[in-house]
Amino acid sequence: MSDTMAEIRAQLQARVPEPIQYHGFFMSKGSFSKLPSGVTSGLGKMLGGLLRKKEAGDLGATTTGAAMFGMDNHQTALVLTATSLYAIDTTTSMSRQMSFGNVLGAWPRAELTISGTARPRPGDVMLLNLDIKHEASGQGGQLETMAYTNLGDPSWDCYRALTGA
Repeated sequence: MSDTMAEIRAQLQARVPEPIQYHGFFMSKGSFSKLPSGVTSGLGKMLGGLLRKKEAGDLGATTTGAAMFGMDNHQTALVLTATSLYAIDTTTSMSRQMSFGNVLGAWPRAELTISGTARPRPGDVMLLNLDIKHEASGQGGQLETMAYTNLGDPSWDCYRALTGA
């Protein structure tokens, strides 16, 4: 049985010291891109996984060996509060049960540089890309997700709050 949105939000809230304003689930940049033609080998998937891990930087939850072969089920939960942005490692099982791991990082909102793009897909779906930088620490990374624009998708709302879109 899958977790409800209220259960997911409560589990995220237990990991951050401030009230959550927005949250969303993102993957390493390139997770929704097609592999170059002919790349189906384990080596090709491993190289793709390494590139995605590099793009995600400190925000990426692709920390397992499986991630390096393009076979992980990790996402990064971005949690936005009044003063901070938190990145939390999450996984989703085949039964859509979420597990919450380590806090990957926390940064003051006022110190972040955030840019994003939203590209329409068929239906009311957007491919969202985020580039988040914390200049003071040199941390940050690039993430992406697919989000519904008309169904109350928390990732869409989080993206809009982060980018001011």
